[in-house]
Amino acid sequence: MMHIFSSITSTQNSNLDEGAFVPKGIDKACPRATWPATGKKRASVPITEEQVRGIFHRYDTNRDGLLSKQELKNAFSSLGSRMPGLRAWLALQHADVNGDGYINEAEFDKLVKYTMKRGYKFN
Repeated sequence: MMHIFSSITSTQNSNLDEGAFVPKGIDKACPRATWPATGKKRASVPITEEQVRGIFHRYDTNRDGLLSKQELKNAFSSLGSRMPGLRAWLALQHADVNGDGYINEAEFDKLVKYTMKRGYKFN
């Protein structure tokens, strides 16, 4: 029986790391295709205040001029937050001055400044 990867030469398989993890039940001698490392790094660009404003306006899905916790969560998720639910809750704690559970136009600047301090970047 011919092995399906028999066309891969041993030199192609030699670029597999010597200590690479191979799951249980898989033959360690089986040739593996690996992605070539490009060595290129992506540049991170700090997000501007204008971009933050645009993102929050875009996530006001019902267009009522108020940002709910769910809308904030979606916006922070698009910004790349690791825990957008927690970030939305903290943003409400920081910027919701009247305590109604929404960010209105009067509180919007405080929300934007809070977000800018978090240092989000575009990759």
